[in-house]
Amino acid sequence: MNTRDLQYFQALVKYKNYTRVAKEFGVSQPTVTQAIKRLEKEFDAQLVYTDRAHRQNMITRSGQLLAASAKAINEQISLAHHSIDLVQERQIRFGLPPIIGKLLVAKIAKKVPGSIMRRVQICEAGSQELLSKLLKGEIDVAMLGSVAPLDEEKVYVQLLTKRPYSIMVSAKSPLAQRKKISFKELANQHFITYDKQYVHVAAMRSYFAYAHIKPTVAVYKVPDISWVKELVRENVGIALMVRDAAKNETGIVPLEIDDPLPEWFYISLAIRNGYVLSDEEQHFVKLLGQVAKEDE
Repeated sequence: MNTRDLQYFQALVKYKNYTRVAKEFGVSQPTVTQAIKRLEKEFDAQLVYTDRAHRQNMITRSGQLLAASAKAINEQISLAHHSIDLVQERQIRFGLPPIIGKLLVAKIAKKVPGSIMRRVQICEAGSQELLSKLLKGEIDVAMLGSVAPLDEEKVYVQLLTKRPYSIMVSAKSPLAQRKKISFKELANQHFITYDKQYVHVAAMRSYFAYAHIKPTVAVYKVPDISWVKELVRENVGIALMVRDAAKNETGIVPLEIDDPLPEWFYISLAIRNGYVLSDEEQHFVKLLGQVAKEDE
């Protein structure tokens, strides 16, 4: 079966017009017609019929079933072409969320040989966005944060480590004298909340629900972790944050959460299913796991 035939058919499902499909691919209309006939012969089923009353080509039920598979096949073929093209560049396209970057990037740079590190192309974004990029083939390897161990059908996932959350307060705040605090005690505090790309959002909801409090928001949906730190430092509000993310930050004090709710920031390694790592990528991935374990 010719994969180009599937591309023609997918376009025909979309436009229901042979002439338009031919124009889009720069071929003659008979070329498209013959491609559809080959597919009908291959599957021994009528895929298209002509509604002469409305002058439109319609897709049969068999055609609709094939269209669903054709879309997935064409996407995989396109992804394969893209991945093979990138082999020649020898780049390691690596996704890293800002918070995990804060925790580990310096240690990664020290651990990974310069000959490999020079080929690492870092894409920084929130974990949800990086997962989307991984599935689309825009990156090949990522470290992802989550509020529970990841379970993604199209991605190989290896749990590397987990980190506790803390409440971050300004050194100027009276709360800075505390070592531990429960969420119920924070009912009257002003919180700084994160953009939805951060997994912290789900953890905050869990703590608020557990404590039966409705938070007062000082600043809503901050898109960058460094901004959150600065707002906390200036005592604009308090924030939930992975404890190590604000380690040794001047003017910020982490308070241990004195609630039994077992919320953790999980750090996982993710690789798109079907992607074959190069020798350098395998070595890079192995070192990532070592760095995460050493930093526990």
